[in-house]
Amino acid sequence: MNKLTLIMTSATALLAACATPSSNLDFSDPVDTPDTWTLGEMDGAQSDTGWLEAIDDATLTGLVERALTANPDLDLARGRLNRARAVLRQSRAAQGPSLNATAQGSLSEGFDGRADTTSYSAGLNASWEADLWGRLSAQTQASDFSAQEAEEDFRAAQHLIAANTAQAYFQLIEANQLAQVEQSNLESLEETLGFVSIQFERGLRSSEDIALIRADVETARASLDLAEQTKRNAARAIEILIGEFPSSSLVAGDMMPTRPAQSLIGQPANILMQRPDLSSAKLGLLAEHARSKSARADLLPRLAIDASFNGANSSIEDLFNPSALAANFVINGTQALFDGGARRARIDAADADREIALATYQALVLDAFNDVETELDRGRVLDRREAFLERALAEAEDALQLSRLRYELGESDLLNVLSIQQRVASLQADLARTRRAALEQYVSLALATGQPIST
Repeated sequence: MNKLTLIMTSATALLAACATPSSNLDFSDPVDTPDTWTLGEMDGAQSDTGWLEAIDDATLTGLVERALTANPDLDLARGRLNRARAVLRQSRAAQGPSLNATAQGSLSEGFDGRADTTSYSAGLNASWEADLWGRLSAQTQASDFSAQEAEEDFRAAQHLIAANTAQAYFQLIEANQLAQVEQSNLESLEETLGFVSIQFERGLRSSEDIALIRADVETARASLDLAEQTKRNAARAIEILIGEFPSSSLVAGDMMPTRPAQSLIGQPANILMQRPDLSSAKLGLLAEHARSKSARADLLPRLAIDASFNGANSSIEDLFNPSALAANFVINGTQALFDGGARRARIDAADADREIALATYQALVLDAFNDVETELDRGRVLDRREAFLERALAEAEDALQLSRLRYELGESDLLNVLSIQQRVASLQADLARTRRAALEQYVSLALATGQPIST
């Protein structure tokens, strides 16, 4: 057995003799998941396309692409991702050896006739810590999980920004539709005012009718003005999302896209693990588990190897002369005997962080199931509501035509006509809001199940 082997064997044996065994920590998925959705559809064909492609609206697709390029919130998530990747590279580097070069020159000036002296030195120093108990590898594993967590956070930010952009777009279209409803209502009231004014001049209508219709006309003008402001607010919201505020150049039509069909095929747990926020939380839990392992390994001895190759001479030309060269090899073994409980406290802190991560993950999973079930329920209610409103609007429009005819024939009063007209306008507005809510529900369900934006 050579000297080096003997030294390393002796140091390792000495350190192992005073080592405290580390605990073996097992990790398993801590959340039980149901086999089926309470309100989910478990049959039929599930589309492989992303939700943005399924909506199939060119204007919306362009807005989402611009938002995913220019939204400032993505810069924050991207910065965190870059930092996590840099920390991972640092952790990996700590497991390998380090090599440093040194060089030094000195001049001593003599006094009282003594000669000046010069000296030069140069060398290479290498060091490496043996990862005997997995402390360094656990740190690297934690950094790796954290980097993956940051990647999922970045993906989650993309999903959220895309969903917010889509919902803001739907709100802008709704605002356009509501402004059209108010404009149409105003024009109808102004037409009625003209008709009543002619009859008033002929002595067929009272001044009360004139005042009543004029009041409704002014109310409609105020409602239209408010609707126009809502349009501008909706446009500004999108401009902020796509990073182009204030541009005042955003144009959206008044036709709401058709909501695609929805179907949830597969086990709930498998579907939800597509969600980047859930994946991020689980990776965060794994990272804290690895940090806890690293903290426990820090109780155990450390073994480090240092090697140096140095040269020193009074002449720089003779610096690398064999007689001026020396090599050193040192094995350092250390074991903390007393640190005031600092290492034990770090273990307790790491365990607490792991418990926090576990509770966070469990709560997020439960919230995710609730999100999906809530959106499925809302989708069914909105489907029925849209059908109810469509039938109610058709009946109200028929009633309005009959009421106007009876009013012109003198068989009905003006108040009845105006009441039915306002009901028609209200139903038109409710139908527009319901169709917008149905599209928002579709996007919210896609977000809740982690459906991709596009394929």
